[in-house]
Amino acid sequence: MEKLLTTSEVAGMLRLRVETVTRKAEQGLLPAIKLDGRWRIPEERLNKWLSDKERSSPARRRGRLGKPIRPKTYHLGQVYGRLSRRDIYEGL
Repeated sequence: MEKLLTTSEVAGMLRLRVETVTRKAEQGLLPAIKLDGRWRIPEERLNKWLSDKERSSPARRRGRLGKPIRPKTYHLGQVYGRLSRRDIYEGL
């Protein structure tokens, strides 16, 4: 039988408030079961849920280094063009 965690244990692990963990369990956003009126979170399912969240994280999908930044260059109030990240860091 897998270990069942309390909402306060999960809140400590995730650095959330107990109320937030309870609300997420009630809304079905967190894998949890209700036993005798109290929410319990199976540890293995929580770990799988966290790894799934990590894989689908927007920060991972973005690929920040390939995305050019587009600062405008100004000279006496006129815009002369845009620079890519490669243009900025090429000579360093």
